[in-house]
Amino acid sequence: ALRQEYARALLAESGEGGPPLSPEAVRRGWAQRVLGLPQDGDASLRALLDGLAFSPDWDEQAVTRRTEELLYQYFHRARRSVTDRQWAAFAGRSLTKGGGIRFVKPNALRALSHTEGGGTGGVQAPRILSFLQGRTPEPILRRYVEDCFGVSMLTPSELAEAERLLCTGPHRNCRLHFTRGTPPDHPPSPAAAWDAEHFRQQRAKNQMTLHQLTQKLQNVLLLRQDEDGAAARSGRLRPELTWRAAALDDEQVFLRRQPDQPDELSVDILLDASASQNLQQEKLATQAYLIAESLTRCHIPVRVSFFCSVSGCTVLRILRDFGHPEENDACFDYTAAGWNRDGLALRAMGWLMRRSTVENRLLLLLSDASPNDDQRIPMGALPLGGYSYSGKRGVEDTAGEAAVLRRQGIRPVCIFTGSDQELDSARRIYGAAVERIPTAGWLADAVSRLLCAQLTRT
Repeated sequence: ALRQEYARALLAESGEGGPPLSPEAVRRGWAQRVLGLPQDGDASLRALLDGLAFSPDWDEQAVTRRTEELLYQYFHRARRSVTDRQWAAFAGRSLTKGGGIRFVKPNALRALSHTEGGGTGGVQAPRILSFLQGRTPEPILRRYVEDCFGVSMLTPSELAEAERLLCTGPHRNCRLHFTRGTPPDHPPSPAAAWDAEHFRQQRAKNQMTLHQLTQKLQNVLLLRQDEDGAAARSGRLRPELTWRAAALDDEQVFLRRQPDQPDELSVDILLDASASQNLQQEKLATQAYLIAESLTRCHIPVRVSFFCSVSGCTVLRILRDFGHPEENDACFDYTAAGWNRDGLALRAMGWLMRRSTVENRLLLLLSDASPNDDQRIPMGALPLGGYSYSGKRGVEDTAGEAAVLRRQGIRPVCIFTGSDQELDSARRIYGAAVERIPTAGWLADAVSRLLCAQLTRT
C-alpha cells in the first residue's frame, strides 16, 4: 500500500515526455509498473526497469554488482567493483537536464598527466590506463600536490634524503610528499583548483559527527586502566570491604586505578585516502576524530595523518600532530582522492614514527586493505612496463612492509573498512591485528581493546 501510494504521488508530480532514460522517465515508468498501468517509454526504459527487479534472495554484493552493471550499460558510468578500482578516481558522472551523461569534472588527479603540451591548462577527459613511468613532469606534479594538500613540511634536502632511503625496490621511480596542510602562498593552478575546492566542501560534510561516542570511548579507556591494589574512594568495588562503609563510615572500599602515564604510549592514526573510500569519507573522518579526541582526554599522545598517491607521488599529510590537542577537528579535513600505494605509505610512516623517542608506538590504520596504484612496479632498468601495483603483488608488498614495522617495534593494527572480498587481504597484511567494526557503536570497544592490549605489553 505504501509503494502504491508513493507511485501515485510520483505520477501526479511528473510530467509527460522527456528523454527515455531521464530521472523523471525512470520514476514514471517505475510508478506505472507498481500500479499495473500501461507503461510509457521505449524498449531501453523497459529493459532497465526489468533489470531493477532485484531478487530478495540477493546479498549486498549481488545487489552492488547488478547496480554497477545497469549504471554502466544504460548510463555509461564506469564500474567501481574491487577488480575495477582503478576507475574510481575519475568515474564521477551525473545526469544532465537533457537526460544525457557528462563528467561532473574531469578529475585533475588523473587528467594532470594528459594535458596538451604537458602544461596544467586545457584539461582533457582523463584516459583509463598508462604504462609510462613518471609520465608527469616533476615540477608540475610537485606544484599540483602542494596546491591540493599543502606545502612540504621537509626542506628539499630532507625530502631528497627521505626519497633516497624509502623509494627503493618496488617503489623505485615513486615520489613522496610530507605535509601538514599549510596552504601555499600562491593561488592554486587551474588543474588543482577544482580538487582543492572539493576538499574544502568535504570538510563541511565531515563535521556532521556523533560527539556522544567520544565520551563512551573515554569511559571505556578509563575503566580499563590497571588497578594497583590500594584502597580508594572510587574504582572497582571490593565486596569484602563493603561492611566498612556502614559500620565505620569508611568510603575507601574500592580498588584504586593507576593514573594515566602518557609517556608509555604514542598512537598514530593513518587514514587510507584513496578514491575507493569516496562513499564513506564522513564515516572515516568521524572515526578518526572520535579516536583522537578520546585519546587527547585520556592524555595519550596522538597524531592523525592520511595518505594517497597522485601520479606516482605518495602524499602523506599530517592532519593533527603530537602536542596539538586543539587541532583535533582538523580530522575533518580528510578527503579521498587518487590511488593508494600502501607499501610505500607504511614505509614512509615508519620513517616518520622512528623520529619519536617513545618506545611503545601503535599505528592504527583505517583502510580497506586493497593496494592499487597507477605507478607500476619496475622490472629491471627499463622505464616502461613492469608489474601492476595491485592484487596479490600489492598485498604481498604491503604485508612485507607491515612485517618490517613490527620488527622495528611499531605495531600496525588495521581497523578494516572494506568488504568481505578484501578481508583476506587485510589478514594477510596485518595478521590477527585486524579489527572489523560492524557499526559506529562498536568503535569505542574495539579501539579501547587495542590500546589496553598495547599498554599491557611487556
